[in-house]
Amino acid sequence: MKNKKLILVILLIDSLVFAGFIINYYWSTNEMGAIQTVPFYLMFIAIAYIIVQILKRYLTKSQNWWDWMYYIGLTSMMLPIFFVTTENLEIFNAITDYGSFFFVIPVGFDLKAMLNKSQTSNS
Repeated sequence: MKNKKLILVILLIDSLVFAGFIINYYWSTNEMGAIQTVPFYLMFIAIAYIIVQILKRYLTKSQNWWDWMYYIGLTSMMLPIFFVTTENLEIFNAITDYGSFFFVIPVGFDLKAMLNKSQTSNS
């Protein structure tokens, strides 16, 4: 049981680090080419984030309403690839900037749920 909890904590830390890299990339760029052409390393990080989320779901054997919020972040990464132009660059820059925060939201809720569960089990 402790091993499972340790693995879940490691997965949460991993997903937080991956989300941090994605957020950092999109908040540090304002150019059309940078949001239209996603670098390979960022795609790799996004795939690693997805794998961590799948592993977390497999280990907890539960699905919460916030487990699907990172799909909004993935969508915000994909939309500019197909639809960005010089005229709507500011809009898509805002979409990628604020949409990337949806990678962190599930991690926060998972951490809160884990803390609540550990407090309940200690009582």
